[in-house]
Amino acid sequence: MNSLRFRLTVVATVLVLAVLVAGGGLLFLLQRGQLVDNVDQSLRERADTIEGLFAEGDTPVSFAADDDDRGVQIVGSDGEVVVSSDNLAGAGQLAELPSATDEQIRTVESLPLGDDAFRLLSRRIEASGETFVVHVAENSDDLEENTGSLLSTLGVAIPALSLLFAALTWWLVGRTLRPVDEMRAEVDSISDAGELRQLAHSGRDDEIGRLNRTLNQMLQRLHRSGEQQRQFVADAAHELRTPLTRIRTNVEVDLAQPDAAVPSRTNAEVRAEAVGLQNLIDDLLHLAQSDSSRADTATSLLDLDDLVITEIGEQRLLTPAVTIDAAGVAGAELEGDELQLRRALQNLLANAARHARSTVAVTLRNEPGEVVLMVDDDGPGIAPEKRELVFDRFSRLDEARTADNGGAGLGLAITRDIVQRHHGVITCVESPLGGARFMASFRTNADH
Repeated sequence: MNSLRFRLTVVATVLVLAVLVAGGGLLFLLQRGQLVDNVDQSLRERADTIEGLFAEGDTPVSFAADDDDRGVQIVGSDGEVVVSSDNLAGAGQLAELPSATDEQIRTVESLPLGDDAFRLLSRRIEASGETFVVHVAENSDDLEENTGSLLSTLGVAIPALSLLFAALTWWLVGRTLRPVDEMRAEVDSISDAGELRQLAHSGRDDEIGRLNRTLNQMLQRLHRSGEQQRQFVADAAHELRTPLTRIRTNVEVDLAQPDAAVPSRTNAEVRAEAVGLQNLIDDLLHLAQSDSSRADTATSLLDLDDLVITEIGEQRLLTPAVTIDAAGVAGAELEGDELQLRRALQNLLANAARHARSTVAVTLRNEPGEVVLMVDDDGPGIAPEKRELVFDRFSRLDEARTADNGGAGLGLAITRDIVQRHHGVITCVESPLGGARFMASFRTNADH
């Protein structure tokens, strides 16, 4: 299974299992250590009792043995058994105590008492000027049984708790992710891009609620984008149809009335329409590439003032009736794409010249961290509430204006795109000349 629910359940269960195993192991070690300490303490108490008897000079002849689970043996300095419990009578020395050690406790696998494991304490004592070694043994079967029982219990409890936790996690994760799956199914059911649908509001203020709101915002953006795309296609089709219709009309008129046809005039008109059509296609291609983030930008350090002066000269030839004042152009450098910046300058100058009554003024100056370009005209201006709309595609604020004198309404949209690609901002405000001022500010700091 490759579901998130399955993966979360497995990961959580493995982690819990690891914690339970580690905790169970620690509990086992602590419990076993406590039991061993209890046995050892019992052995020390018996050894203390025997040592007390020797210290008082009351040396026992033998020790009575209640059972084979316990035993006592006292060995002299010569290694001979001095006295022992009845169940160890006749047995040799149980163990040797290193000479440098006064007491030692260890586990031995077998003693003459039996084949079971025993805890054996060996202690060196002094009595009546002689040295003896006291051996006290106790069967560790109870210890092993208790620790074995605990181990068995943990062996059953840990897997059972892990399975129970896995089932609980599976249910809890499924319950948590159910709203996400419902939202996914609802989004998947939206097949018509033109249909504005919203997910049912969860009313929650957690991650699921925020995801719900984010998806609704995304659906709104997709709907707006789809509407803009459809409008863009419709406007583009209309703009392309107009010059094609004129070209076809000119040709059909000449074909219908060959005697009245003036080929040179028709050719000129067709050529003008073809040039306009080519420009429109170039604009549409630029916007399409911009939308897909594939517009090429070959940057280099440019003298922006040289570009401005050159484009002003070109515009003066195209609109000789309009005075273009370049006195405010100062030296400025900008990192950018020369062809794109030329296109933006052409659009701004052409737009200003188209609407100016008589004068266009261009200003270029350096300011701290930015280069500012301003193009002013003395035309009718633009109402404040419409100044942002001029940057929309196919925007024509004057409905009476036609494509012949107003363009297709793409120039300023393309200009804004180019300015933004060069880390700039362009705005439209009122001009001191009375018309409109288009102001583009380009950041020149290295961080952009």
